[in-house]
Amino acid sequence: GPSTPEAYAAIKEADGLVRQVWDELQRDFPDRATLIIVSDHGFSPIRRVLLPNVLLRQANLLESATNGVVQIVGQGGAAFVYVLDDTRRADLVEQARQALSGLEGLSKIIGPKEFADYGMPTPKQDPNAPDLILFANLGCTFGDTADGDLPFAEKPERSGSHGHDPNLPEMQAIFVAAGTGIKSGVKLGKISNTSVAPTIGKLLDFSIPDPDGKALRAALNGK
Repeated sequence: GPSTPEAYAAIKEADGLVRQVWDELQRDFPDRATLIIVSDHGFSPIRRVLLPNVLLRQANLLESATNGVVQIVGQGGAAFVYVLDDTRRADLVEQARQALSGLEGLSKIIGPKEFADYGMPTPKQDPNAPDLILFANLGCTFGDTADGDLPFAEKPERSGSHGHDPNLPEMQAIFVAAGTGIKSGVKLGKISNTSVAPTIGKLLDFSIPDPDGKALRAALNGK
């Protein structure tokens, strides 16, 4: 979990490895190397496991975690809801939404109209896309079991997880750039991960066709 001795030890080790990489770059490519450090997400402690399959079982939408007309695939702090009966899709989606809406610890339920805001295709665009996406509150993660009753499984074995709503401030990642082509001391504030690839493209003097983001020109010298 975050803010633990083990987490700080891992950060210290990673910092030392970055320093080794930078020293090698400076030795082998003096005045030519640029180092960019990124991460894919932030970190928050996990205290509770949410069990949405229990509610689906109670609503007669499944018999077990792997047998039912509605299936949930948990992804840590998010879960994907799939309806397996095409003839009753709209009705079953609404039943699932109603069954899950009272789950304590659930942050939001989003449908296909909101998928684009999260970079997700809709079921019409991709047959593998879910019908609904669930997001947990900070500190919660989704479990698979359909047995027993609510509320939660307290104090899960894992102290961290993936898949949370990327809009949570605690999920924000890191971006650090240094070296050739980078202005020293610039503070960029909040940026999008989609800006990283176009920025690298500018440093290497090539264009990325139809990029999702824009280069971080404020950080670049003469680009």
